[in-house]
Amino acid sequence: MAYSIDLRERVIEAVDEGKHIDEVAKTFKICTRVIYNWLNLRRKTDSLKPKSGYQNGHSHKITDWEHFKIFAANHKHRTVKEMISIWEKEKNYTMSASVMERALKKIGYTSKKNLFTIKKLMLKNENNI
Repeated sequence: MAYSIDLRERVIEAVDEGKHIDEVAKTFKICTRVIYNWLNLRRKTDSLKPKSGYQNGHSHKITDWEHFKIFAANHKHRTVKEMISIWEKEKNYTMSASVMERALKKIGYTSKKNLFTIKKLMLKNENNI
């Protein structure tokens, strides 16, 4: 949670007046590390405004979702591993299975994890007939 600029200014003003940082931290009920961070921020940027415009989360592998939806529709009968190999050839970058599975889930598809077990069950059923 970001603290208000008004609070930041009052805290730094108290420190500038000569009060000890521990005393200011108890008065305003904030951590001393936060005060040191604000002092460094003011020294570097001449402002107490919090950082903004930074990316939340990790860098995203899939940025063109419309293209990915078309790709998933064209290859919906393939396993995740097969889809990854085709996607990597198209886009020239690697992707893990978990990223592909999350992306498929995000657009409403379920992922096929392993066809081997299905083939094995089919062979077992054929032998029983």
